Amino acid sequence: MRRVAIVCACLLLAVSMAYAGKYEDAKDPVEMFSPIIGEGRAYFESFEGTTFPPAGWTETVTNPGANYNWHRFVGTAGNGTAYARVTYDPAFVPQDERICFDYVVQPGDECLCFYAYGSIYWAITPYQNYNLHVYINNVEVWNFRDDQTATTNFVWTQYCVDLGGYAVGQAINVCFRYAGSDGATGGFDAIFIGECPVIPVCPFQYPCHIIDFNDGPNGWYSMACGTGPIPWEWGVPTGIPATACDGVAVTHVLATKLSGAYPVSKGEAAVLGPFALPEWCRTLELCHFYDYESNYDGGNVKISTDGGTTWNLIEPLGGYDGTLTSTSYVAQCVAQQKVFTGTSTTFVRDCFDIHAFTGQTIWIGFFSGSESYATTDLGWYIKWVKLGTDDEPSPVLNSTWGTIKAMYR
Repeated sequence: MRRVAIVCACLLLAVSMAYAGKYEDAKDPVEMFSPIIGEGRAYFESFEGTTFPPAGWTETVTNPGANYNWHRFVGTAGNGTAYARVTYDPAFVPQDERICFDYVVQPGDECLCFYAYGSIYWAITPYQNYNLHVYINNVEVWNFRDDQTATTNFVWTQYCVDLGGYAVGQAINVCFRYAGSDGATGGFDAIFIGECPVIPVCPFQYPCHIIDFNDGPNGWYSMACGTGPIPWEWGVPTGIPATACDGVAVTHVLATKLSGAYPVSKGEAAVLGPFALPEWCRTLELCHFYDYESNYDGGNVKISTDGGTTWNLIEPLGGYDGTLTSTSYVAQCVAQQKVFTGTSTTFVRDCFDIHAFTGQTIWIGFFSGSESYATTDLGWYIKWVKLGTDDEPSPVLNSTWGTIKAMYR
């Protein structure tokens, strides 16, 4: 069976930490950084309910020791706050643990997808002491050892299996297995059946909208969201890198402050739009530089489909730098949210999946906030925003292709 290679951008953990990670409470898996899209699912299980195994699932236990078989664990999950995991038995008792569910294939069921994590050190090299497996009708369709293409220890990574070989109406049994001895912790989360996820690619070949602040202010406007505002400005910056993505010179930017440090205890959003998204226009590329007080101030990107009444946080493929968790030093507009924080050092390119908004008109909001502690950090500088795709769109209207071609002249 063909396997669909879909892997989220992940953080690398040193192999030297792998041994400590064997122990139940020594190392939680690192959070995944790609949002779980709600549409297109025929089936979804994220182990958020307190009953384990969930309703409709069965469990096979060979090692009845505490936590040495599948169990629900609350921690840094692939989605939500809980996931299914097995911890290794330090008595070296063999473990062969399974959780399974039955399902009838529905129209549009393209993929079985799930998040998984494990130890490269103990599962692959040098020991190969254990492995994680997925079976459909008792036939293995995935295992961690063969499909783990990066050296990522204990990092939530999304994998998908093509369901094209199963007929609509066919009954299947899906099983998740942990097997081995003297292995390490492993887990699964956010299991779903439905449309295959769209993985954004940047830079892309086919734009539908280009907003380059070298060319002008592009109709941006400000929107209050805190006690602010941070004075978003368009113009010539000082004190930042002179070269943006792809070696393009920086002449003008949209910035929280064109010169000097951003103000404290302020917050405001810079809004672009409206933009009509054709069905093929499903990726947002952002070229930007940021320099915030790490873990206290920051900014994120949101999309609105109602002119700014409500906003949806979107996450870059590589993830935000962190979450502003402080309740003593509250950053306006972005408190308790995932943000770009710290410094990017140079202009960087971030890529966002926006396929959930295609066919609609959107507004893009850059939300920035700071708490009360004075800083000399510079803030957020946006060079361009591009909307498009790397897959050749179907030319429905001649005027659509004319618009695209004009962007390259």
